[in-house]
Amino acid sequence: MRYYRLLDGTGRAHLAAETSDGTLSSLTGLNSDATDFIELVRASKMTGMSVDAIASNILSSGTPETFSLSDLIDSSKNWTGIGRLLRPVDPDELWAGGPGNYVFPDEVLANMPPEGRAIYDGERPPMMYKGGPSRLVGPYDSVAIRPDATQTIPEGELVLVIFKGEIVAYSTGNEMAAGVPGHIVPSKVFTGCASLGPCVVTPETLPDPTNLQMELTITRNGNVVGSSTNKTVHRRSPEAIADWGFRHDTPPDVALIYTGGCVADGDHPVQVGDVVRIEMEGVGYVENAVAQA
Repeated sequence: MRYYRLLDGTGRAHLAAETSDGTLSSLTGLNSDATDFIELVRASKMTGMSVDAIASNILSSGTPETFSLSDLIDSSKNWTGIGRLLRPVDPDELWAGGPGNYVFPDEVLANMPPEGRAIYDGERPPMMYKGGPSRLVGPYDSVAIRPDATQTIPEGELVLVIFKGEIVAYSTGNEMAAGVPGHIVPSKVFTGCASLGPCVVTPETLPDPTNLQMELTITRNGNVVGSSTNKTVHRRSPEAIADWGFRHDTPPDVALIYTGGCVADGDHPVQVGDVVRIEMEGVGYVENAVAQA
């Protein structure tokens, strides 16, 4: 199933599942303990039932309150109407995978500098810390650029939702990379450096996330100034990426790993006021205006 978090018109928070195309059914309205996707994960670990089976049991216990996904997206983007989609999970940590995860074409590899090729060919994929939950915004909130950045590149990525070191869901998001004078690698940690959503999808619903269509579009003053399309093809499996991420560490309860820039447009760095849309097959899209951190 696909799981969403939302505020209804009264400001009440709901965990909801997409029970039919475009219709979200509230789990919270039927069971007051079902307020967060991670709570379903904890229940799954204790009972041995899958997350989707637990959600199905809750939904079968009564008639759930329903919401229109398209209406919620519209009101979230425009701050009008009732209701709003929130980021689907609140992680303890954010991590960004590097170029060792993504498959580069032969012509790119041929022109890659030695230090870059060493990273690409290394056994361990590079992994960069992106901060805690305060840096993460929802699917239709504003991402940011640092005022001292020479350029900021939005990157659309497959996102792994990790619970105690294990993948429990997938999502997509925008992982912002800011070039800062005097720094060899881009800055990854600043307010609004990543977005997430609109939902998380369980492995039962999305058993293979490694060959999905992704699209990125950058709009400026109503005109498209940059775009990129690609498949979510990785050199390492999601499980291997998650394993390397915490192999020599104690994982937090909940972490997000942005697996590497699948779609990006380095020729068109974003500016304040731009709108970046990133869509991933099977998940949906995030659409974030760009503000200054």
